[in-house]
Parts: sequence; C-alpha cells; structure tokens
Amino acid sequence: MVSGDCTSYGGASAPIKLTLTHSRSYHKHLKQHLPISSEISPSSEQIAGSEDLLTEIFLSLPPKSLLRFQCVSKHWLSLISSSYFRGLHTRRNSTSSASTVGVFLCRHPNYDFLSLHEERLSTMGRIYDRLSDARDGKVLSNISSCNGLLCLGFKSEDAKTEFYVYNLTTGHHRFIPVPDGMVVKSMNLAFDPKRSGDCDVVCVWLSLSENRLRFSVYSSISGIWRHSTEYCNNNMELCCYRGVFWKGAIHWFSQTGPFLCFQIGSCKFKSMPSTQIPEGQWYRNIEYFGESSGHLHLIEIHKPQDIEFDILELKSDYSQWYVKYRVNLEFLTSLYPAMVNQEMYPPEDYNFPYAFTVLCFLTDEENRARLLISIPGKIVLYDMQTGIVKELADIKPDSFRLFIGGARYDCFDAYTHVESLAFV
Repeated sequence: MVSGDCTSYGGASAPIKLTLTHSRSYHKHLKQHLPISSEISPSSEQIAGSEDLLTEIFLSLPPKSLLRFQCVSKHWLSLISSSYFRGLHTRRNSTSSASTVGVFLCRHPNYDFLSLHEERLSTMGRIYDRLSDARDGKVLSNISSCNGLLCLGFKSEDAKTEFYVYNLTTGHHRFIPVPDGMVVKSMNLAFDPKRSGDCDVVCVWLSLSENRLRFSVYSSISGIWRHSTEYCNNNMELCCYRGVFWKGAIHWFSQTGPFLCFQIGSCKFKSMPSTQIPEGQWYRNIEYFGESSGHLHLIEIHKPQDIEFDILELKSDYSQWYVKYRVNLEFLTSLYPAMVNQEMYPPEDYNFPYAFTVLCFLTDEENRARLLISIPGKIVLYDMQTGIVKELADIKPDSFRLFIGGARYDCFDAYTHVESLAFV
C-alpha cells in the first residue's frame, strides 16, 4: 500500500499493445446459481414456477449472467428478453456502486477494452469483433458513451459516415439516419436509464449556408429529429466531440471560450458557469471533463509542471464550480520514475516535467473516489481514500518516443462503460 495526498473539501499513432492482468474468477458468481444436486427440491420447484420470485432473483444478477441464463428454458428466455423486464432491470441497476465495469481506450484505429474489476475478464477486448455486422470494412471515426450505450460512427472509403446506437452487452444496434444537408461535427449520446427507455442523440452540425454550428436531437425510439433554433458561430472553439450528459442536458467545455449547456427536452441553451482562464494564459488546460454518480466533474491543470491539482464539481443548481478534492501525485514518481520526463528527454527538448494523464474520475454512492491514470508504460487505478495504487495494464508501443511523455493514452481517449440490458 502507498499513500497519496488527497483532501476532501466537502463541497494517428502506432498501435498500442495492451497487456491485461486479471484473475480468472469471472464465473465464480455463476456457480452460486448452479444446482449442486440432480435432485430438485420443492422450494426450487416453487421458485421456478413463480414468475414474480424469478423476476426478483433475476433483477439482482448482472446482464452478462442473464444473457447466458436465457438458454436455460423457453420460460426464462421469454422473461429475460421481455421489454418489461429489461426496462425494469435497467432502472433498478442504474445506480449500482459497481456499475462501471471498465473503459474503452481509443487510439485510432485500435479500440481496446480495459476492465476495472479483477473478477471480470476483458470479454470486449476487441471492439471491432462486436461491430462486424455494421462495420463492414469501415473505419470507426466517432464514439460517444453514456450509461451502457454507445453512439458510433463508421466512415467508408468515400468519406461518408454512418451512425449507430449500440448496446455492446446485448449486441443490439439501431441505425441513425442523418438528414441531407447536415455536416456532422459530433454525435453526443444522452441516455438516462432511471427515467426512460428512450435514448437521444444530440447532433452538432455545420450549416454550410449559414456557416454556423446547429444543434438537433434524434430519438432512437420514435426515429424523429427535432431541430433547435439555437446556434453557435463556426469559429467558436467548442470541444463538441466530448459532450457529457448530465441532468437532462449535454455539456461541452472550451479551452478558450465559454462552456455550453444544451437542454435536450426544450432544445435550448442553458446558462452554465465556466472556469476562469489563469492570469497570464490564453487558454485553460482541462485534463478531464465527465460525469460520475450524478455529478459533473472537471480537472484543470494550470501549469505544465503541476503534479498537484484540484478536482472540481459543478453545483446542482449550476451556480458555480467548487473544489471537491485536492490531489497530489508526487508519491507516484518514486514508484514510476518514467513519470519524470527528464529521465527520458533532455529538459531543453521537453517542457513538461511530469508525464501522466487522468483518464477518468470515478465516484459512487458510498463516496469512494478513484482515478484511472495513464503513465508511461502503465495504466494504474488510484483509490483516493485508501491510497492504494493498482496496476491494470501494460502499454507497449513499438517505440516510446512515438507518444508525448512516453507510452500513454490522452485524457480524452477513455470512455467509461457499464453493462446494460437497455433496448436501442
């Protein structure tokens, strides 16, 4: 165990070879549900004959197990595959503290899956294997993740892109028809499993006739587009490729301009506070922007030499950003000397003394906070309460010098994923 400094404030590169180390105990929980005797007890018959009891048991099981249990009998298949049960299971398990099972790590053209749980095998390690029916030789060029669903764009040789909403857990997907005249800049997924089975996609697109960024909303259930009257100037430096869904809206940050919030229901902008650009700088150095356990978080490193930083949280009333945690990762440099760039590059050739990026920040209802950090050659998970650092993967490119700061992922290369039975 190692200890770090963490204070709660109450308030196109070469392919990366990912070597994952996991214990082979993924199926332990399945054994608990398998019969230990060929004899069927009266109580077992009672449970098997009661759909209400079976439903309650199934609601407590993870999606992967339920998909396998569909093969047990026609009765189980009918129950588990029903829209009623899948909707109920999605809502019931939407706030589980263990809901985040891993992250997709994206380094074009590779998309790898990294599990955050030792007991789970990386069954989605090769994302293209799950997309063969829609991909058909096309290149994956757009990805957005939200509560177990993915919005994916596939670009063909003629530069045309087709978009789909995917549930990789069930393998189901739905095509998104894009109207003529919409030059898509980004597709941003919005799915709230606690409120509805409907999934929306917010499209930021360029109107060539107006030279403006427009906003439209597509419902995957109704198949209808709604077009907003709101717009932004095309020269606005908005990170529209990284929209975050929170409280019924998509949020975007900007390194140089104001942040933006777009309400899906009304198709209107909503006032949202931005962080201050540090004095003497012309931009913000935002290293992370995402949602976790019902809160919107942001990590901004003001100076390249900073290894101490704040994790900010936006108040639910949108009044301000405040410091939720203060983190100091200095202790990691003794464990991983490659983080100190002077050991790899002469100071006159490289101005960033520390090589690390925060891939994602994870919290849960038990107030456990963790950071997934990419450092040269490694991906580690840092538990901010216990101070424990766990290595999850080795990253071995063909050459360390191919990436700034060594073999590591960029802060916006990671997309969290949860297992879900949600329909698309």
